[in-house]
Amino acid sequence: MAKQNLIKRIFDLYTSDLSFEEIQKLIKKESAEVYEFFAADLPKTDKSKNKFSRALIFARNLFNAFLLKLKPARRVFYLAALLFFIVGYAQQIDSYVIIAFLIFNLLIAFELADKLTAKDELDIARKIQSDLIPQQPPTNKYYDIAAYYESAKEVGGDYFDIIESQTDKNKTFIIIGDISGKGMGAALYMTRVQAIIQLLVTNFNNIKDVLINLKKYFSKNLRKEYFLTIIVASIDGRGSIRLCSAGHSPVLHYRYEDDEFDELNPTGLGIGLNDKGTFEKVLEEVKVSPKKNDILVFYTDGVTETMNRNKSQFGLNTLKRIIRQNSDMNPYQLKDQVLNEISMFRGDASKSDDLTLIILKRK
Repeated sequence: MAKQNLIKRIFDLYTSDLSFEEIQKLIKKESAEVYEFFAADLPKTDKSKNKFSRALIFARNLFNAFLLKLKPARRVFYLAALLFFIVGYAQQIDSYVIIAFLIFNLLIAFELADKLTAKDELDIARKIQSDLIPQQPPTNKYYDIAAYYESAKEVGGDYFDIIESQTDKNKTFIIIGDISGKGMGAALYMTRVQAIIQLLVTNFNNIKDVLINLKKYFSKNLRKEYFLTIIVASIDGRGSIRLCSAGHSPVLHYRYEDDEFDELNPTGLGIGLNDKGTFEKVLEEVKVSPKKNDILVFYTDGVTETMNRNKSQFGLNTLKRIIRQNSDMNPYQLKDQVLNEISMFRGDASKSDDLTLIILKRK
């Protein structure tokens, strides 16, 4: 009886905060994310070999990928534990099996400590990044504005800002950008972009000048594997919108009266790409004068390229359909509708990219 009570207490200790949803998440989502993490570095398997050989090669490569993710010292201890376990099991030497068990658990403790330390630091970074993003868009005379930002990881490389001009009280700047990649590296670069942009819009009223100077100051220290796509737009004293794009996704303009879409996609090159001195030459500015109830949608490719388990993309046409079918909603409701449909489409698939959405509706 005492033994049964002990087993029950141990069972309750380990399962008291366990839920069925957590088990589902572990099996369906987290296991897939772990596989993707290790599989990213796997060499391609020779398809000329038979299935059994390919399976063995794949297992070997996956095991090697796992080992190489460990720190060198921990890798040696892991292999030692594995050797102790194999020899102990084969030779029926219980002490070897116990030693292997202790080493494995010690390594898990080390890895867990590293993860929790990094998580604490990432939580701080996430809070700082969240504080840098506008929590509530400013009130505008001509437009109701709703915005949303979501990172694929704890921190991300998307950025948006809505800034009222310091030199022209009738002008408001709207900025949306995306650093290639995600995670800490992209987030650090995007923090720098924000600082430069906020300085530039206080010194330049012309949006082309803002982008040209952003390239000048930002691309100097940008590593080759990164580049930036960004849109800088401005709302003037009559409600007209001018916009310039450095290789970013087009802005959608839904014309309410005509029930039609325009894709506002001025010519421009991403910042950090090898433009061979043509950035300023090809940079184009477009102007649009939306009418009452017209809708403008700024977004990063994390919206249209959201993927489900089948690797199908959400797509631009789906985004247009949602806007058209819900064009009588205010932008806050429309934003929620888009996000709900993205969530349903994605299902239990992992987030593949940061996601940013800004919706304007003409009053």
